Amino acid sequence: MQNIPSNTSKHLIVIGGTSGLGLALALHHLQLGWQVSVVGHSLAKITHINSVYPQITTYLCDLTDFNARQHLLDKLLKNRFDRLIYSAGSYTNERVHTLNQTDSTQMLAINLQAFEHVFMRASEVLKCQNLQQLDKAKGVKPSLICIASIAGTLDYPYASLYAKSKRAMIATASAYHIALTPFNIQVNCIASGYIDTQTLRDLNGGDASHKPFIMSLDHAVSHTMQAIDTDIALAIFPWPMRYLARTLNHLPKPVLNWLLRSQLDKPS
Repeated sequence: MQNIPSNTSKHLIVIGGTSGLGLALALHHLQLGWQVSVVGHSLAKITHINSVYPQITTYLCDLTDFNARQHLLDKLLKNRFDRLIYSAGSYTNERVHTLNQTDSTQMLAINLQAFEHVFMRASEVLKCQNLQQLDKAKGVKPSLICIASIAGTLDYPYASLYAKSKRAMIATASAYHIALTPFNIQVNCIASGYIDTQTLRDLNGGDASHKPFIMSLDHAVSHTMQAIDTDIALAIFPWPMRYLARTLNHLPKPVLNWLLRSQLDKPS
């Protein structure tokens, strides 16, 4: 850990900010002049960020460990912050691999339990901050953002644990959006389609170009920032995936279940 942010500059915290969209959003804010803190579980990635981006404050934490999370949040939330992005995620391909105890525990802990823990603590801190003074001094509305998935927008019985947990994340963010509006705190949920990240490529033998409507990391950052800047409660993109999800959700549940099981959810 290094470079504790000052109280006079805008401060972003990214949980799960050492790779993929989380890191890309962290770097985007850094370019805009924000103080940035990122949390990750990989010592190698933390070490790399410390070397290449010394301006970023880093924290190492195993989010599946409740006590470790508690200790992290006690340290992290002592410093005033303006925006927190929860971008941590865990995925197991349940079409190919039988879900075991380790995978199940990890996905539930990171995609849902840690997310709920972080949002609960962070929202309480933001409510206690002097929001009027923060707005005038920095010109930014305090905000909580979570990175879900378009998989969580589909409601069908065959949904995986990953999709179910992301659906729960979307619902939880919606509740926070309503609850925190009287406190002038912004809440946004990002439900994107496939993003061409290293993790996705690794999950697909090094090449994810066959994924439908896959977008570049730069485009994902652009869409995400637009959603934050315009305060969209639930941002679903790219638009072809948004309309596809909307169409599928209008199908009768038995038909949707059969279609996703037999067509869209086949191993590639």
